[in-house]
Amino acid sequence: MNNPTPNEAYRDDEIDLRKLFQAIGNGFANIGKAFINLIIRIRRVTIKYKLLFLVAIIAAAILGVTYNKVAKPYYSTSMLLSSEYFNAKLVENSIGKINALCEEDERNGLAKVLGIDLSIAKNIKGFDFEPLVSEQDIVDVEVLKNKLEELKVKDPDIAKVIDQIQIENKNTFIITVHVYNTDIIGNLQESLVNYFKNNPYIKNRIDINRKNQKVLVEKLEKDIAQLDSLKNLYNLNLKASAGRKDMPGSSSVYVGESGVLDPTSFYTQSVSLYWQLQKAQEELELGEDFEVVDGFTVFSKPESPNILKAVVFSVLIFIGLTYLLIMAIEANVYLNKIERERFTKN
Repeated sequence: MNNPTPNEAYRDDEIDLRKLFQAIGNGFANIGKAFINLIIRIRRVTIKYKLLFLVAIIAAAILGVTYNKVAKPYYSTSMLLSSEYFNAKLVENSIGKINALCEEDERNGLAKVLGIDLSIAKNIKGFDFEPLVSEQDIVDVEVLKNKLEELKVKDPDIAKVIDQIQIENKNTFIITVHVYNTDIIGNLQESLVNYFKNNPYIKNRIDINRKNQKVLVEKLEKDIAQLDSLKNLYNLNLKASAGRKDMPGSSSVYVGESGVLDPTSFYTQSVSLYWQLQKAQEELELGEDFEVVDGFTVFSKPESPNILKAVVFSVLIFIGLTYLLIMAIEANVYLNKIERERFTKN
């Protein structure tokens, strides 16, 4: 049996590559032809049922104009709410509850939960939320993604990890409210903040944190006062020592069995305690564990679609429904044809 020469094997490989590229080219050509055929079929169907499309477009335009005139325009505004105790599930559950109350015809439940008047509750359309993603968060996520890729973690697993980080590790949320009357936004902000703040999970932690901060402030103030007294005693002792001729000058003080105490430690410790007190007072007064980063802003332009958008959306929807109707008609015609052929043969 003769073995093929290297040149023959090379020619066989070359032929196979040509066939491969030819098959790929034919595949793209077939896709192009199928796309063109699809466009031709859509054009023929549109021309064939042009009267039906004309009726659908006119009906859609009338419906869009009617909807724009009848539907109440609504306005949207957002605020940034931050808390150390926030998580996605808690905010989602809280927003879900008041959205469910917004769907009720009588808004008494919503008015009671938010602590607002019934007239304000009736002018609320609904609420939305989303976690705030800062630029630093984006950088951290990208760094983590690169490290996971270096460890050859699969892409689906990376996506799950990133999604979990973005959902769970956020304590600042964008809270959006949709209202029919912008005059209620001012009163609504305070009520919505109190709604989250009075959540039992959050309220208990805020109360405990405030209590601990007050105790810390009182302790620091007491320690600073005692240290100031000790500094005064040291200064008096230093003056008394300087006035005695039989004692050499010294900048050290003997304190019981502990020996010599460096006087500079009084002042360094005093400054350290002072800055700790300032920080504790700042956290207590600002309430950084729960705060409004940016409040609602009243906008005069409604969020709901204007008459042009309403008409365009209605027309597009009706055109899509018309094509579905045509597909059903053509399918019915085809089935009737098959049915007639079978019965004729029988």
